[in-house]
Order: sequence, then structure tokens, then C-alpha cells
Amino acid sequence: MNALLQKVYDFVDERIDLKTLEAKMMKEPIKGGSRWAYVFGSVLLFIFIMQAVTGVLLMFYYIPSADHAYASTQFIIHEVDYGWFILSYHFWGSSAMVVMVFAHMSQVFLWGAYKTPREMIWLVGLALFGIVMAFGFTGYLLPWDQRAYWATTVGVEIMDKTPVVGDFLARFLKGGPTPGQMTLSRFFVIHVMVLPGALMGLAGLHLFLFRSAGPAGPFRGTPEELKAKTDFFFPRQVWKDIVAMAAVFLTICSLALIEPVVLLEEAKPDPGDYHPEPEWYFLFLFQLLRWKIFAGEFGQFLGATAIPAAFMLLLAALPFIDRSPERNIFKRPIALLSWTVVMIGILVLTVSAIINREFLD
Repeated sequence: MNALLQKVYDFVDERIDLKTLEAKMMKEPIKGGSRWAYVFGSVLLFIFIMQAVTGVLLMFYYIPSADHAYASTQFIIHEVDYGWFILSYHFWGSSAMVVMVFAHMSQVFLWGAYKTPREMIWLVGLALFGIVMAFGFTGYLLPWDQRAYWATTVGVEIMDKTPVVGDFLARFLKGGPTPGQMTLSRFFVIHVMVLPGALMGLAGLHLFLFRSAGPAGPFRGTPEELKAKTDFFFPRQVWKDIVAMAAVFLTICSLALIEPVVLLEEAKPDPGDYHPEPEWYFLFLFQLLRWKIFAGEFGQFLGATAIPAAFMLLLAALPFIDRSPERNIFKRPIALLSWTVVMIGILVLTVSAIINREFLD
């Protein structure tokens, strides 16, 4: 058996030079040594692979039709062997991906890893962040229950307030005056075809740019000391990545077992007693729009579109605005204060939305 595998390896190696590829992937030098702080990228890739695997398994039974989406989801939960677990894992996996993206972006920002020569890595990372959030938004509708229907309705109404393109995007996504079959079909196609393709392409570019620039960790010590601590990607960093991926996998499995997905009533144009709200990672924006200052059409545009767009543009421009070579976060008080204010603001708004939900219930 070993001889056969060796022959297969030699056959492939002769044609695509596997040894060189293996050396480039596994023998990458890590200045300053391997770190647990470097696991975020590998963990994000692992989560995406598991989301793809569980998503494909769900598609064997899911029917993207307004007449059958709800029933097919219920069939997955109640009739398919371990279907409830696969669906719940996919649900919690999407939240895990959002958490990891936020954590990774915070890490890059605090380390100043967006600075020269890593501007392009940062810009591609921002695009990947947008794709991850779009995954959550488009996937939320697919079970076709009241929660999914009205969360999507709220999200599309917010999108409609975008100048110039907002009306077109809202009409395109809905496919009619109210969410229906065309809405579900378009969200399904975007979720299972458009976004995965975009994410794989950008993730490949992100990895290529990262490999070209090298790790940007918080290095301490003289160049000679750092060189003495240099590790290769394999085996020490690979081991840390595997441990981190296993921890994330067990966490998602535990959440799927403790809090499995439960559907509400089937989607209908009348919300009844249900109070529409988006998924938790959009709650801060939803709560922000409840403030009186954002009342009215202009206020809604300001809170739903102008402020988020300005914030993303600021992040995109950050590498070109902040030209200081200093990367120590404790010597960059404005950066540390800005990150703290934003994180506290998001946390307070999210908790407020949850408390408000409990009060309404």
C-alpha cells in the first residue's frame, strides 16, 4: 500500500512539482516564532470549509421554493438522520465566522498590520468581511419562517435607503412588491453560488498577498534575536492551528447540541405577534435606528447608510492616512481609544436591543 501511494505521489510530483509546493507552504519562515495569535486565518478557513460541507449536505434535502422551503427545513430537522444537528451546526457556524472576522480585524488594526507594505492585504480583508456579513444576511431567509421573512424585510428596507442604487438593489432582491418566490430564489443563488465563489477568489488573493508580505506580528527584540527565534510554518504553527480549529469545532458542536435551531411559524405577510429584528450581529445597527435622532426618511438614511458607509470608507483609507511606522498599540493612543469606543458602542447597542426584545416579549 505504501509503495502504491509513493508511486502516486511521484507521478503527481513529476507533473506539478509537489515537493516545491510543499516546501513553499510548510517551510515558510515565521519571524519571532510561531504564535497562538496567528491562528485566526486558519480558523476562518476551517469554519468556511465546514460551512460549505454542512451547506452541501443541507442542499440534498432543502427545496428553495416559497411553497416548500419551510416544509423541507422542518423535514431536515425532524426526519433526516442528524439533520437537526447539521442545520444547527451550520447556523452557529455562521455566527462563529462573524465573531472570528471581527476578532481578526481587531487584531490587525491593533497591531497596525494594515501599514506598508500590507495595504492590499487590509483592503482584500475588508472585502472578505463584507462577504461574510452578506453570507449571514442571505442565509437567514432560507428557512422561510417568520423570523427569517421579517428579518430580511427589515434588512431590505434598510438597504432601500441607500442613495442612487438602493431602490434598484431592494427591487432586485425582492423581485416584487413583497418578499416571495423571487426573493427566496435570488437569496439562495447568491448564498450558495455567488458569495462562495467570491469568497474563495478573494481568500486565495488574501493568502497570496499575506505570503508575499509575511507575518506582521507584534515583534519585539533586535533583528538578530528575532532571526534566532524564527520557526517554520510546519510543525509548530500547524500544531497551534489544529488545536485552535479543534477548539472552535467543539464549541460550535456544543452550541448546536445545547441550542438547536427551532423554527417559528411559516413565513407570511402578517407579522402577527412577532416583533421583526435581524440576526444578532446586525442588532447594533437595528437599535441605532430606533434613536429619535434617526427618525424620518433622512434620519434613516443617515443611520442605515451614511454612517456605516463612511465608517467602511474610513477603514479602507486607513493605511493611506496613518503613515506612521509605529505599530505598538500602546504608543498609538488614538487608535486604541477609537477601537475601544467602537467596540463598547457595538456592545451597548446590541445588549440594548436584546433587553428591548425581552421587554416586548
